[in-house]
Amino acid sequence: MVPPDFENVLNLLPQAMLRVGPELQVQWLEADFARKVGLPLTVGRGLLEGLEYSRSRDALVRAVRAGRPYAGHLITCAMRQVRVQVQPAGEGEPPGAWLIFDPSGLDDEEAFSQVVQQVARAVGETLDVDSVCSAAVLALVRCAQVRRAEVFLCEEGTQGTLRRAAVSDLADRDSPEDTFDPAADPFQHALATRRAQIGVQRGYGDSMGSIFAAVPLCAPKRTVGLLLLYKEQGASFSVRELDLWMAAAGQLAVAVENARLLREAQAALRVREEFMSIASHELKTPLTPLKLSLFTMERRIATGQPVELASVLKSKRQVDRLAGLVDDLLDASRLELGKLAMHAAPLELGQLVAEVVDHFRHAFERPFSVNVSRSRVWVQGDRDRLEQVLVNLLENAHKYSPAGAPITVEVEELGDEARIHVKDHGIGIPGADQAQVFQRFYRARNVSHRNFGGLGLGLFISHSICKMHGGNLSLSSAEGQGSTFSVSLPRMSAREVGRLPRRVLLLDEDRIQEDEAARVLRAEGFEVLTVRDGNEALRQEAHLPVDLILLSASASQKEVGVFLETFATLPRARPVPILLAGARLPAWAQEGTVLCARPYRQDELVARVRNTLALTPDPGWPVAEEVMVRM
Repeated sequence: MVPPDFENVLNLLPQAMLRVGPELQVQWLEADFARKVGLPLTVGRGLLEGLEYSRSRDALVRAVRAGRPYAGHLITCAMRQVRVQVQPAGEGEPPGAWLIFDPSGLDDEEAFSQVVQQVARAVGETLDVDSVCSAAVLALVRCAQVRRAEVFLCEEGTQGTLRRAAVSDLADRDSPEDTFDPAADPFQHALATRRAQIGVQRGYGDSMGSIFAAVPLCAPKRTVGLLLLYKEQGASFSVRELDLWMAAAGQLAVAVENARLLREAQAALRVREEFMSIASHELKTPLTPLKLSLFTMERRIATGQPVELASVLKSKRQVDRLAGLVDDLLDASRLELGKLAMHAAPLELGQLVAEVVDHFRHAFERPFSVNVSRSRVWVQGDRDRLEQVLVNLLENAHKYSPAGAPITVEVEELGDEARIHVKDHGIGIPGADQAQVFQRFYRARNVSHRNFGGLGLGLFISHSICKMHGGNLSLSSAEGQGSTFSVSLPRMSAREVGRLPRRVLLLDEDRIQEDEAARVLRAEGFEVLTVRDGNEALRQEAHLPVDLILLSASASQKEVGVFLETFATLPRARPVPILLAGARLPAWAQEGTVLCARPYRQDELVARVRNTLALTPDPGWPVAEEVMVRM
């Protein structure tokens, strides 16, 4: 007969006991079972509900049902490793078995202290990140009761990407831990919560998995990686032990962060020295010929000789080059301080591309081709800044391409994005440099400072401007095969585009009639531009696309000719329809041209304008083919 104080004696022992039936339902368990094992079971509940699946668990089930002894290691659902001994019920006893659980876990502050000391010693000897991590894992396997230790660091500039920086040299080479999956729940949860997590590595050993602890490396401002600790069979991690390793991981994280800061500081010093060398060369290059040219002009003026226009233009080019270098430096400084001004407004990318490429066509003897969709592509953007990006990409394409090689600019719609692609057939960018070309002062290794000037700021500024627009600047390139830079920007929604005013360009020799037409159209929500403001005003207003030209049929051939000649010089991405107003078609108009009554009648004028614009759908505002006018 069991004495009445038997359970009080059991509380003094580290082992925990319970009895199960042949189907592993709990028949009895000691009162302190949950505290010792960390497994909250109750009488009548199935034992298997509290155990992780493994081959050891299957062996335990077979032993209980067969009525034979068994000893092995199991993993509880609380992620604790325990050793279990099975003693079958004796003859004449109810069927089932007694189970004795041996809990494990180590609260070794001395081992923790030794590890911290060795990490501190390693930091004193070197601040190389991987060297510090290697010292830490070696200290762990030598001083603490862990079988294997690893350090994974978060890759800089990426989200959720982990790199194995060190693994203990005492670890087995072909162990299951080598198939580390950084996307697994324990690792991601440890990074997200900044708390240690317990997990199971399946398939280690003869009959069971292996328990590991994923301990985040928490620096003061961010999580820099993970420390993974694997125990020997039969050992687990206690709560106190995890707290100790969290503290040790914190020391390691600070060491890693300090090493990274030192490396970044050294890199910054190298960049600064290289920049000072490049900047002094780049600033001096235009100054020397500018100084000589000004000296020559000064001498000619002093002797009464005329100054040649070519000398003035040459000096102006050098001044422009200096101004561009200074502007790049100022923009880089403003970006660093977060003070680069942005003024967003509706912008049609096809029109912007047409204008910028038109400028390059006139400036350089090189074939430029433009490919835009028939529908208009609207974004919210700062026109000057996006033009700055496009100019920089085209200048680079021109600079790094052989003479006569074509440059292609394409505007496309892709879902909610608008994209501009600038493609050249130049020297290309080596694969090793492509991830760094958008950094400040960086220049690819195949770029000669002697042959290709620049501070290495253009792509950095352009990339930053795209990011400020909620977009991106990306690169596709191969050395010797050219490059394609792609600007991605969020498109305006169809509803936003539908609220934009349509633009009508109006030419009428009769000011009264012109004022009447402008009044009617503005009352209907149209934006009206008149030629009376002069050709220069027309050029300035043409930065947004014109949707329709309303032209008086009674205007003189000279007036119409001057207007059409001026308008033809303006860069356009797409044709613009023309609506004639008058009693009959003039002799210079093509047969079949649409005619609107004049003097203008409000209802008819609005209907004719709307009908002409309604030839294609509204949201993207694709326009009809241009009505050909014969002079």
